[in-house]
Amino acid sequence: MEQSEAKLLESIRLHLMKSRGLDISGYSSTFVLRSVRKRLGRSGAKDLPDYARLLLSSEEETTQFVAALSINVTDFFRDGGAFEALSEKVIRPVVRSKVGSGGIVRIWSAGCATGQELYTLTMCLDQELRRAGNNENIMGTVTGGDLSKTALAFARKGVYSKEQVKNVPLHMLMEYFVENEGSYEVGETLRRRVRFVNENLLDEPRSRFFDVVVCRNVLIYFSRPMHDQVVMNLHRSLRPNGYLMLGRTESLVGSPRLHYELLDAENRIFRKKE
Repeated sequence: MEQSEAKLLESIRLHLMKSRGLDISGYSSTFVLRSVRKRLGRSGAKDLPDYARLLLSSEEETTQFVAALSINVTDFFRDGGAFEALSEKVIRPVVRSKVGSGGIVRIWSAGCATGQELYTLTMCLDQELRRAGNNENIMGTVTGGDLSKTALAFARKGVYSKEQVKNVPLHMLMEYFVENEGSYEVGETLRRRVRFVNENLLDEPRSRFFDVVVCRNVLIYFSRPMHDQVVMNLHRSLRPNGYLMLGRTESLVGSPRLHYELLDAENRIFRKKE
């Protein structure tokens, strides 16, 4: 990385810390620079120094840049087999464990971005609750958390294009969405199970005792120290013997790995150790 780029990144880091209380020191330089160049092309700035001046002087551009940092590529049923494995090996046993005793199945979609993963999880949960006979003593909720308020607003609205819902099985699309002039809006069955929170995964988790935490394709944006910090925050958010699912390209390494038991290597499913 050139000296000029390093200086640029430091000015951006200080600006975000001062203006938003957001510490991006744990993000990889490559990722931050990629976000800068993405916003450079869309903001009308002519070069990196010009974009830096815009960012440091514009509240609106600062909001857009934070969104660019935090919104990840996401799809409904991304890596479809992974969600089949999650339903069969994790959600189904969790639901069964609560039959008779009652309780709430609590799932956290950490870094939910624009909501596709969140609603995918909610569909999987609803299907498993039905499989268990829709026992009235069992409730199910899915919490979607993200750093970007822009992404959360999109997720909360829950309206997606035909292209965006192409991976949703047809029977689920018909059951869980309402078509309106070529768009598909999340229906009430899913909406009543979800809630949204604006959160930073580097912060101490505000909610605890989740049965399942899904954090896919998020850890790749963090440097190693911050990666370990996030993994341990996820660990603290899980109930005893709770489950963690990562993206297929992600892994647990170093000391945080000692706190989890590997259940499914292909689909990166782990269980919390005590």
